Amino acid sequence: MISLALIAFASAAETVETPVETPVETPVETPVAEAAAETPATDAPAETGNDTGTFSDKYKTGETGRKGPVRHGVRIGYVYAEGAQRAGLSSNHLFGLGYEGEFRLLGNDKVDFLLVPNVMILGMNQGVIIPSGNLLLGAAFADIVEVGAGMNVTLGTSQPLHMVMAVAVTPRMGDLQLPVAVSYIPDESGNFRVGLTAGVNWGVK
Repeated sequence: MISLALIAFASAAETVETPVETPVETPVETPVAEAAAETPATDAPAETGNDTGTFSDKYKTGETGRKGPVRHGVRIGYVYAEGAQRAGLSSNHLFGLGYEGEFRLLGNDKVDFLLVPNVMILGMNQGVIIPSGNLLLGAAFADIVEVGAGMNVTLGTSQPLHMVMAVAVTPRMGDLQLPVAVSYIPDESGNFRVGLTAGVNWGVK
């Protein structure tokens, strides 16, 4: 009995001395630097596509020196030609019908530069056809008043080449322009010409 009790006591002692180890989970530490790198910064200024203070925004292409719209249209008019009767016509008074273009180089709000070609048929009221053409360089002021000077070529005359000067007013009506122009062609021999034309331009912007 004593030896059985000792054996039982020894078994109990061995059971007490051998503890059961429970695995302990070790928390995974996240480095502060990596966490900061993974988190996007929220107080950084957002990037903008265009800076409103740049030169290209203040002076956009097309302000000064840009080609403006090409304006063009029909013209009808009256020409007084001194010496036309002496040249064989029945009258010094001629009716004209033609076409004019206007090429514009934009300056500023007050002045633009112009190149104005036009062609006209004169004398239809007398049953004749006299081709005439002008090429003028000039300026437009406030898109209302235009002045120019250049050369005139009139076929079928003894002196086909002359100087021409013109002034025009160009009121607008919606998308159209209604130019009224006065022209003067001097002549050393006294055979000057004075013209009055009116018409309509489109291509106005």
